[in-house]
Amino acid sequence: MYFLPFLILEVISFSQENTSVCIKEMNSLLSLPLNQQLQLVLPYYLISGDWIQKFGYYDACLREDQAYSSVQIDQIMYKLYYGFCHSNICSADDFNSQDGQYIIKNLLNNSGIANLLQMNLTATTLTFYNPLTYYPHLGLGTYVTSTIIFILIILVSIDPILRLIKACKSSHTPDVRDDIIEEQTLPTVKGIVKSETQENQNLIIKDFSIIQNYNKIMNLKTIDPNLAMFNGIRAISFMMVVYGHVCEMTATSTYVQEVTLEYKKWSIIFLYDMMYAVDIFFWVGGFFLGYVMCDEKKTQSLKKYPFSIILSVIHRLMRIWPCYLLCIAINSYIIPYLGSGPRWFLEEGATQCPGGAWKNAFFIDNFYEDWQLCFGWGWYLTCDFQLFLTCLIPILVYCLNYKTGSKILILLMILGSLGWGYYLSIHYNFLIPGKNTYNPAYYYKYYVSTYARAPPYFLGLFIGICYRELKQSKERGNYNILNNCRSLIQTSGSRILFQIVCYGVGFGLMLFQFLGWKKEFNSLELIWPQWFQNIYHALCKFIFTFGMTLITLPNLVGAYDIFNRKFMNNTLFKFMAKISFSMYLVHLMFIVIITETFYETPSFIQTDLVTGFVCAVFLSVVFGLILSLLVELPFGNLDNRLTKLLSAPQKKKESLLN
Repeated sequence: MYFLPFLILEVISFSQENTSVCIKEMNSLLSLPLNQQLQLVLPYYLISGDWIQKFGYYDACLREDQAYSSVQIDQIMYKLYYGFCHSNICSADDFNSQDGQYIIKNLLNNSGIANLLQMNLTATTLTFYNPLTYYPHLGLGTYVTSTIIFILIILVSIDPILRLIKACKSSHTPDVRDDIIEEQTLPTVKGIVKSETQENQNLIIKDFSIIQNYNKIMNLKTIDPNLAMFNGIRAISFMMVVYGHVCEMTATSTYVQEVTLEYKKWSIIFLYDMMYAVDIFFWVGGFFLGYVMCDEKKTQSLKKYPFSIILSVIHRLMRIWPCYLLCIAINSYIIPYLGSGPRWFLEEGATQCPGGAWKNAFFIDNFYEDWQLCFGWGWYLTCDFQLFLTCLIPILVYCLNYKTGSKILILLMILGSLGWGYYLSIHYNFLIPGKNTYNPAYYYKYYVSTYARAPPYFLGLFIGICYRELKQSKERGNYNILNNCRSLIQTSGSRILFQIVCYGVGFGLMLFQFLGWKKEFNSLELIWPQWFQNIYHALCKFIFTFGMTLITLPNLVGAYDIFNRKFMNNTLFKFMAKISFSMYLVHLMFIVIITETFYETPSFIQTDLVTGFVCAVFLSVVFGLILSLLVELPFGNLDNRLTKLLSAPQKKKESLLN
């Protein structure tokens, strides 16, 4: 059998038109007897990868004063990787030469290796990398991004520095109680001690104060016990996203044979199940949109000034843009310099922005089916923002006092989006989750399609509005499903029965979506008819979130138990829920570093996957907290100030402007 290092060197030597030193040396090599050729190539082979997806001994190769190259074999549906050691006379540029590419493919075909690896050489690109010189050149984007981070660090540090200076001048040691006393005495001394300009400067300093923002995050007091369960829902769904991405990144860079062996096992089943995490995020987003926007004061304000709903759009953008745009810049201009090794070139797929970040910034990247992805996991924010804009229509109808009509409209939106998903499933033949991997239409036509993913969001919006009405005890004469549920739990026996039914049916529906399709997935032939799989695919995400809705009902109506008040509301979950947005933005950056910096190819076994998962969650929590302190909370404070300014009466607005 041909081994790849010797094959590549032999192939390049046949490129007679290439007059590089490397080619001349290879020609000299070929003039020797075969046994001498093997003796010269053998030392390189011993420290090179001995087959596809193996990278050999990178450090040992460099210590021997030799050169090392990695190669990416890019095919239509998947990519293969390999690393080999060779003479330092040759370089990756020699291997990337046009003649070399042409003859490499010819010899791969003639030797039978292309047939063995099932390579379609007409659609295959061979790209060679030198790990020592792979890093991109420092450009303007890197300098600008670094400068912004430096400025943010200075801004959040001003308040602690001022506190330290004040403490040095005073015999009193400052602590958190000083902030409370200052807030209580501020109205009485505002016009006496400080000028208005100085006060505004201090307010901006406090907005960015890392001390005050840290105290906000660490204030884990439960405000509404009926929503305690949502802390656990957010934390668990985030960990599902991390585990799914760790498995996905490992599967794309591990040994093909290992993934093939695991393909019908539970590890792959759980990988596909992790996709439901995004549907949980959609459901939670819709719930809180309905709960917040249908507050009595807001509905009265929107009824009086309907066009003020634009403020809600501005508020949403101010919450998303600072963190989102900064993370795109960090991912594109900083992350490529944070790794090394023979496999680090694999980070290109996650860090490059070939189509430009402007599509992400305007939340239209899922309109372009060009596969030029930028910040690939940002599609969720795009769909979420588009669904947010769509849901402002029924919310505005609700605020205009057509409450029943608004709810009917939402139910029709649920049915319409389910119908759209069913049409897509039939038209593109989308089957159970595990059988759509190699369907080229699946990603753009369904996975990132806003209205195909809309049913969980619309369901959450409906439940959020019902819960807001329950909290305000409004319109008792109107039908409200949560009011009826609350009336059912007045006695201890009925409360226990209600919890058993909700938990039993809810967990049953969710477990069926998790595990019910395993037998069909393992079968080579269709056990479930195609028409049934089309229906299943269209409904599975909605059924999953409907089951989750049933699980949250006891908590929403006040039927507390150890599950919804203790387990789902523990300290860790409350902390993770507060920084879940920032953690989501940074998590894949660290998964890329974890999975692509190791010199050895990662193994697709549960111990390695769990290890990577734990590391990714820990790093996401740490750097998610940092991002929250540097960007999310400071700009959130500024957004609150801007919202109050735009919505304040004219006289108060003038004082705020001063």
